[in-house]
Amino acid sequence: MMETILNLSMDSAAGDYTDLIDFIKRNYIEGIVNDTSYNHIDMITYVIILFAGVYAVLKLLNKLRIRIDEDFVIATIPYVFMGSVFRVIEDANILSPPVKYFFITPLIYFVIFAVCFSILLFTRYLEKIRKIENYLRVYAIAGVVLSLAGIVILIFNSLYDWNLYILVYSLVPSIGVTEIMRRVSPAIRMTYLRSRMYSFAIFSFLLDSFTTYIGVDMLGYTNKHPFSSFLASIFGTGIVLIPLSLILVVLIILLLEKDSKTAKDQDEKYMLTLTLIVLGFSMGVRNLLAMAFGV
Repeated sequence: MMETILNLSMDSAAGDYTDLIDFIKRNYIEGIVNDTSYNHIDMITYVIILFAGVYAVLKLLNKLRIRIDEDFVIATIPYVFMGSVFRVIEDANILSPPVKYFFITPLIYFVIFAVCFSILLFTRYLEKIRKIENYLRVYAIAGVVLSLAGIVILIFNSLYDWNLYILVYSLVPSIGVTEIMRRVSPAIRMTYLRSRMYSFAIFSFLLDSFTTYIGVDMLGYTNKHPFSSFLASIFGTGIVLIPLSLILVVLIILLLEKDSKTAKDQDEKYMLTLTLIVLGFSMGVRNLLAMAFGV
């Protein structure tokens, strides 16, 4: 009798373990290996990991006494661009397994963070030993150089079937609406929208929404993000994402400004704004480059 109960318990445990492995494979691993659309489970998980990572990085930067301000946010933007460039390199099948898996979400975030953080620490060390004058400037330049290296890789591995008009259709309206928001910000009592940091956050969300609309509605691309796909399906067009993304980012900025009263709150404000830029700019640039290079 006891042996039968033990066997049943072991079989049940083995079954639960198998179900867990199947769940992980189905909802996480297969999406990375096959580079398919996100589902609700992995999307929510990645968002939780992202924000947990943001606060972990915030604590680490504070411990290392690295100042978190607008200059830091702007200097980090080239690395966001770099991440998108190498994501498109993976989309273009230039990389082979298993290397390519490290350039698919969510692994690419860890790879880019490792590169970004290593260069940040190295340039800060160079400033301390007086080899350079401004570590943030060198840190930003290194990100630009790596981004340009990625663009060169794309150019030399492309079939020259480029759609450069996409740059005009996406960048011009994104920049135009951002500039309108800058100009009307005093009238709506949000003058802080004129800052480089917030302006770029707005531009990032607009770029993502404009490129998504053009790619899905006009060029037949597939939207991998379930929430924006759901909204587009309700209204029958992705153009609705443009005003919705603008409203969303402005509301988030408003909340960040209202909640940032102490020095600690200021650090959180800058890190969360950088997170906004990562979310919007990374996807917008990926869409833009993929369409421009015909990937």
